[in-house]
Amino acid sequence: MFEVKSVDPKSAAGCCGLQKGDIIVTINGDELIDYVDYIYFCSLKKINVKVRRSGLMKTFNIKKSEEDDLGISFTEPLLGASRVCANKCVFCFVDQLPKGMRKSLYLKDEDWRYSLIMGNFVTLSSISEADIDRIIKRKASPFYISVHTVNEDLRQQMLGSPNALPIKPMLKKLSSHGIRFHAQVVICPGLNDGERLEETLRFLKKLHPAAVSLAIVPVGLTAFRDGLAGLKQVTKADAEEIIKRVEYWQKECLNRIHTRFVFAADELYIRAGRDFPPVSDYEGFPQIENGVGLLPEFLFEAASALADCGGSGRHVSIATGEDAYPFFKAIAEKVRSINIKADVYKVKNMTFGGGVTVSGLLTGKDFLSALSEKDLGETLLITADALNGDMFLDDMKLSELEKKLNVKIIPVTDGYSFAEMLCRGGA
Repeated sequence: MFEVKSVDPKSAAGCCGLQKGDIIVTINGDELIDYVDYIYFCSLKKINVKVRRSGLMKTFNIKKSEEDDLGISFTEPLLGASRVCANKCVFCFVDQLPKGMRKSLYLKDEDWRYSLIMGNFVTLSSISEADIDRIIKRKASPFYISVHTVNEDLRQQMLGSPNALPIKPMLKKLSSHGIRFHAQVVICPGLNDGERLEETLRFLKKLHPAAVSLAIVPVGLTAFRDGLAGLKQVTKADAEEIIKRVEYWQKECLNRIHTRFVFAADELYIRAGRDFPPVSDYEGFPQIENGVGLLPEFLFEAASALADCGGSGRHVSIATGEDAYPFFKAIAEKVRSINIKADVYKVKNMTFGGGVTVSGLLTGKDFLSALSEKDLGETLLITADALNGDMFLDDMKLSELEKKLNVKIIPVTDGYSFAEMLCRGGA
């Protein structure tokens, strides 16, 4: 049972008389377990809510549209403690973190509820039958599921868990009940690529439309792998082979199920030295948060906005990771012709080391190391995905980095805002 903290007076619950301090006993005869239940009941048109108020039971019959929230907030979080991961995945990024980072980064999350609400990828390797049944009952979807391989023995090996639940019957059961999901495969060369990847692609394709999309991403390896499995980086040749396989399956899927379905991460195109596909080929970017289409969309937006950019005589700097550096360098060359001086700096990830080359994992110390004593002009532009609010991964604040570099830093969220700041400084 949960206590009501506040009620929007204009909401369906507020108009029916629910008040601060009411204790929710049942909704439509069921006890409210967590936020998943709340989302489900908010999607219904007719809701019966029983509450305890000052020791008395009261019942409210609420009618609302499917789109409207009930308008209730609660005195305690509706998800409670996060459910941590018991796997020991051979590629786990958390196990490769250096010491001294913020404590929350070392938490291994395996909570299917966060997958539903926030888009976190989970393996479902230890989910209970009760939770599976609850997902089906509540029609909870879409999920984000780390499949990696559908060869059950290999999957247990990759998850480092001999007791991991079989993935194929679980996905079949969810699909048969209309539960939609996006899947990912983290490619570890020599393990789940080649014919094993083919096997995974064939199986997941058959589960469409419940299986909405599949992302193929390269394993990320830091310099902190002492005592961990001896994995190999995805090489240029590996990336080329994976992309060729993905392109074949995209054609197959377009012909059979009318969607490309499977998409390769941006890192694979960069490592292979291949051009990105047209943005239209990403079909709305269903896995952009997984690094699939993030850079192509950004570059497309920037190019569109820069077409209307006039000369300003500004001097700005751009700092980015090794992967994106050549693309920003090309933009800087282009805007130089319209009297904008844009210096681009490649920031090497000294914190994680290894093969970590994406902008989103750069820390404040990495930026400071690369940019100290540089003439950064009037503004420094960085991508916002390196920040959590105003904090870098090493807990350096954006304002602290600004002070140390003596420059105004503007995090940009997309190609349009990047072009705006580059051309006009937001003026």
